[in-house]
Amino acid sequence: MPSESMSRLGKFLRERGRKMTYFSGDIPTTEELELLKENRRRVELVIRARWILLAILSVFGLVVHIFFQDESADVESLTYVHLIAPFAAVLFVAAYNAFLQYSYRWFVQVRSLNQVQLIFDLLVVTVMVHYSGGAVSWFWTMYMVLTLEAALIMDKKSDTYAIALASSIAFGGLLTFEFYRILPPVRMPFENNLLQNTYSYEMLKWAWITITNFCVAFVAAFMMETVRRREARLRDLVVRDGLTGLYNRSYFNYRFNSEIQRAKRYGRTLSLLILDMDDFKKYNDEFGHLAGDKQLRLLADILKAQIRRSDDKLSYEVDIACRYGGEEFAIILPESVSAQGAVAAERLRQRVETTGAVSMAERIRKNIEQTRQGKVRMTVSIGVSSYPEHGVEIDTLIRAADDAMYLAKRKGKNRVVVAGRDAQAVKPTGALHG
Repeated sequence: MPSESMSRLGKFLRERGRKMTYFSGDIPTTEELELLKENRRRVELVIRARWILLAILSVFGLVVHIFFQDESADVESLTYVHLIAPFAAVLFVAAYNAFLQYSYRWFVQVRSLNQVQLIFDLLVVTVMVHYSGGAVSWFWTMYMVLTLEAALIMDKKSDTYAIALASSIAFGGLLTFEFYRILPPVRMPFENNLLQNTYSYEMLKWAWITITNFCVAFVAAFMMETVRRREARLRDLVVRDGLTGLYNRSYFNYRFNSEIQRAKRYGRTLSLLILDMDDFKKYNDEFGHLAGDKQLRLLADILKAQIRRSDDKLSYEVDIACRYGGEEFAIILPESVSAQGAVAAERLRQRVETTGAVSMAERIRKNIEQTRQGKVRMTVSIGVSSYPEHGVEIDTLIRAADDAMYLAKRKGKNRVVVAGRDAQAVKPTGALHG
């Protein structure tokens, strides 16, 4: 029966955890899921650190017991409070940490969970400080550990400073309650317990701990901000194409697979556009690789301007533009069926054609081939495939979009073709042929 009750309790808590979803929309994006996963890793790290700290405190308790066997120990100062309070505190924190380790994966509001556990840890530390002497306690350093914990698991520097301030208020309040005997101070062995009744000492102790804690908060917040900024920069170096600034092919494969899995899980759709610059090899041969690189960067800028973005609470790109290889690009359009994908592709094609590198090509023409006249227009052929209409696996959808793109090339270039058995080209106005 107890195991059955625990099972029902676990099921109830898991259901409550699922209801605590907080995403920008009804369905979490890949970025939001990745952020949730990263935050959960931090919580897990703090839980492990708390286990290590409990183990250290337990070993310290054993050491205290050993050395209190010596005749030099101040045994007469010991009371049942000194014996029971530390043991009860360790058991309580162990039970709390075990529950948190068992349940933290159920919650998606990780920030709120972190805030609650930091406040809870603050209360536990303050109780420990009280029962270890208050003004003369050795455990005031635990406030520093709590500030470091806040810097690790919270994203904002203000959260770290808030915990440092809360620690200062909690310790100052404890000293005030003890001084005015609202809470009776606990006498400690080996200490001058008269200091618990000395106002100037308590205020100096409170000021010292406050200043020290804010120094720790400043250093910890600065270090974590530096680490996260460097992590973001390194992540960009790994997933970005150096020439265009778009995502690279390895990230495309990872992200496309993630979006397909998300579409399967939540019953959503997505589309894939594969674009290829028309006559790029000819342009490269005629004007040089540097000019070709400029064309690629210009096309990348156009793609960046066309994709959907979200700049709300979590800033991210809804559509994922990637350099697939050479002069070939790919765009993942989540939540888009093939008709929507075709409209987006046609709008993108028109944007590329009308905002192409006419003026830049004209300057290149004057510098490289003074005798050549006329305008150079940059065009693209686009193939569109959609999940689940044209496939449910990454290879199938890529092949469908790629085949559609090559069909657009054969039909005269500068056009959009949707994948399918009877693929039809969407003829643009003023299409170029050849």
